[in-house]
Amino acid sequence: MRLFARLIVASSLCLAAVQPAWADDDEMVAQGVYSKDNWPMEVVNRPLTLAAGMAEIGGDTFRLGISGGDGLDPWQPVLFAPELRYGLSGQLQIAITHTNHSFFPPAGFCVSGEDNGCPKGYNATGAEAEYALTRGGNVNLSARGGLDIGRYSPEFAMGATAGLKIRFRGGKIAVIFDPNVYIGIAHRKTFPFGMEDDPTHYSDFLFVPVHIQYQFNTQAMFYLMSGLNAPFKDMGDFYQIPLGLGTSYALNSRMDAGLELQIANIAGKDFGPIGKFDERYLIARLAIRI
Repeated sequence: MRLFARLIVASSLCLAAVQPAWADDDEMVAQGVYSKDNWPMEVVNRPLTLAAGMAEIGGDTFRLGISGGDGLDPWQPVLFAPELRYGLSGQLQIAITHTNHSFFPPAGFCVSGEDNGCPKGYNATGAEAEYALTRGGNVNLSARGGLDIGRYSPEFAMGATAGLKIRFRGGKIAVIFDPNVYIGIAHRKTFPFGMEDDPTHYSDFLFVPVHIQYQFNTQAMFYLMSGLNAPFKDMGDFYQIPLGLGTSYALNSRMDAGLELQIANIAGKDFGPIGKFDERYLIARLAIRI
């Protein structure tokens, strides 16, 4: 695990070294209203929603399980979880998502097979709309909602999603709180885990990711991710506290590349045979905007 953490830090430092080590404050684009033509390279300066007419293909481009312990096998699952977003206006965007939540089956195109961590070859599609309630300044707020198909077969499972994102920004540092919920609609008794005849089912979940971002220079950004993931029912018995260390590098204003080491549960409750530190992922991301 230390090797992957070093890889994340070293890769971004090497990329950043080809540019001036530090961008002066007057070179940073002031937070404000942006279009496709002046979209900022600095992640901490970007609006929470895309500019009007801008499309972005992003998400978890490649996700590899590097887990251990008795309950999980290493090097699985292997999946691709792209997401498509489109800005209808400077404040409203729509998206097709493949969100990989804790507790849920793998979302996206799972290619390692049913014997290697993939319940299905393709699973879990979401559709959502996000609206920026504020524009410009150092405090940004957006609200979103949608539907998430958590499972297509053997039984179709679907839920409603809603969230509120707030970002505080000061200079090169930004802190993002992104609390969101999943409320089961279809097959509440069996998704994401459980059986029909089991009265103890868990169908409603709270996710509270927190990101601390540091803009190293105009192109390179490092971040630390943590937060809380838990079902509403018996939250104290099942909550998880994740940890992620990652970087994002802007190749230009239209393309980013990133790498993240993620631990699904570093300080929460054990989940059956899966203990703390057992569930880990290496995630590579590529975002392209047109």
